Amino acid sequence: MKTIFNLYALTLAVFAISCVVLMTEPGQVIGVPRDWLLGYFRYMPLFWAGQIVALIILWIANIRGKFWNSLWMCLASIGIGVTFWAQSYAMPTAFPTEQLNAKYYSVEDANMFIPEEDSRVYVTEINGEIRIFPRYHLQVPHVAGWESEGTGYAITYCGLSNLPMVVETDYGLGTSDLQVLGQAHNNLIFKDVNNGTAIQQITMQSEFTDHTTTVHPNTQMDWEKAKTMYPDAKVYIYGMERLIDSILLGLFEKPLQEQRDIDNPDFMFDTLNLADSRLNPKSEILGYDNGTQQIAIDPDFARANDGFVFELNDDVLQISTDGDVIKLVNTMGEQVATHNGVHFGIWAQFFPNTEVLK
Repeated sequence: MKTIFNLYALTLAVFAISCVVLMTEPGQVIGVPRDWLLGYFRYMPLFWAGQIVALIILWIANIRGKFWNSLWMCLASIGIGVTFWAQSYAMPTAFPTEQLNAKYYSVEDANMFIPEEDSRVYVTEINGEIRIFPRYHLQVPHVAGWESEGTGYAITYCGLSNLPMVVETDYGLGTSDLQVLGQAHNNLIFKDVNNGTAIQQITMQSEFTDHTTTVHPNTQMDWEKAKTMYPDAKVYIYGMERLIDSILLGLFEKPLQEQRDIDNPDFMFDTLNLADSRLNPKSEILGYDNGTQQIAIDPDFARANDGFVFELNDDVLQISTDGDVIKLVNTMGEQVATHNGVHFGIWAQFFPNTEVLK
């Protein structure tokens, strides 16, 4: 009987640890399917309830058979509790989003916090108010929010995809609270803890409902240009107040440099198809998605073709560039939302039928 008891306890432990692997970065290292991650998150309360019942059965069996002493049983119970915490709270603890508590500074005050080695920024203009988001300061929190004229907005950023997305935070389910859930195919997945759904960052669409966020344009440029063009803008700065912040930045610095290296064909997590060879998979494209069709624009083509007009389904779009900064505008001259700087290999994974302009 003791052998059976030990095997039962081992099975419970292996399952609990496997769930932690599934919901954290090691799961993507070994190529756990995206659907498994989303499925476990969606039904996590049921999985937890099942493990708690299994633990209760373990306690009852031990009381009757006295196979383990109380210390070992307590340690086993604590271990299961730790796996529950790791599955749900490890990622949000490491990467605390700032949707509700982001801090903004003047251009003058923010200047000293923008490192020369990573001076890329993303600029938004909503309701006449300009905000600048340095890539360096988005790498840990992944989300920075603000409110304008009664509407909540947030910029989400995925370092693996090199992708910023600016969205309205109420996408039809009420006030959201976006936290980091994990990632699949080198792109972040957020969990909305207020509404119980998950959102893939590259699509910003609810995985468990039919709701899609409203996406707003952002413009990619470097800090020197942004602060000259927008001297009165508000600049987001992440405080970097925790010891773990510097540790995380140090851990991810070299891998992210390799992820962005156009001459390095390898991605951090080897889960991408990469069958589409029309562009270098590391090329930082300008992506446009109108909901039914997508197009990836080679940045070199865009910078060399200011004023180029093309059609995508019913959309008539024009490239607007000064040879450096690129925007996509409609027939009214209004900037449309684009996926700025996302790696083509990741874009093609999620939009395999994309058109390419090069």
